[in-house]
Amino acid sequence: ANWWQLMRKRKQVNWFQSFYAQLAIIFPYIVVSPRFFAGTIPLGQIFQTASAFNQVQGALSWFINAYVDFATWKATVDRLIGFRAALERVRADAGRLDGERVETPQDTIGVENLELNLPQGTALLARTALELKPGEDVLVTGPSGAGKSTFFRALSGIWPYWKGRIRLPRGARLLFLPQKPYLPIGTLKRAVCYPDDPTQHVGEAVKTVLTEVGLGHLAADLERNENWAQVLSGGEQQRLAFARALLTRPDWLFLDEATASLPEADQERLYGLLKEKIPRTTIVSIGHRESLAAHHEKRLQWEGAALVAA
Repeated sequence: ANWWQLMRKRKQVNWFQSFYAQLAIIFPYIVVSPRFFAGTIPLGQIFQTASAFNQVQGALSWFINAYVDFATWKATVDRLIGFRAALERVRADAGRLDGERVETPQDTIGVENLELNLPQGTALLARTALELKPGEDVLVTGPSGAGKSTFFRALSGIWPYWKGRIRLPRGARLLFLPQKPYLPIGTLKRAVCYPDDPTQHVGEAVKTVLTEVGLGHLAADLERNENWAQVLSGGEQQRLAFARALLTRPDWLFLDEATASLPEADQERLYGLLKEKIPRTTIVSIGHRESLAAHHEKRLQWEGAALVAA
């Protein structure tokens, strides 16, 4: 419906602009032709009058010719204003919620009286307390839309609609890899090293992890600039995310259905790589495949608005 409305408006604008331009060609001749046929002016004055009219008409038609550009500019400004207003609403809503995210000397990740909500106020998680211990890999399961990804977003600090207290170990490196990982536009090396600076990692190390996750055919393209989110398939993007984890070696790795686009055989191999190459990293995964349970010591099940040990 929106597309058809755009097409109708564009048709109206094009018809008006075309009619205006064509009328401007014949208008001066229609105005002065009676005087020419009456014999009061010569033929040359007709063309002089038409030339003068075209000059004036062109100068006064700037807004008509620029109307489409103005409409495009206004639409862009309206979207930016709406986006800014939405961000301000989120900040205001977050300021009204009683949530505290702190770093402590403890080596565990804990949540106390945690409540998760949607922006409309719908509860995703009732008041919950749990503790994640280093070295104890955890699998989080539950129905789609229950709030599992939102739980990870709250832990990472990018979800404002929560109450309670989140406790993180001071100085620990946390890496969150969603189902569709963020790939910055630029060189492939930058995409693999993100969020680290590419200069922190030598090229050979990057090539090694790419080969280990099954992207060896890209190892020679580290300095190639692309929009990699559009170049790589969903499965390749998820492989690249695992390469990022192997390279940055976080203390805690949160995987949100990070192998959903890959066959189970590849999933087994990639999780095996994590266990082998970065054994000190604690893995917390969200997934629906039962085969993931073999790679985790503990399981948390989302039931209704509760997160309980399975």
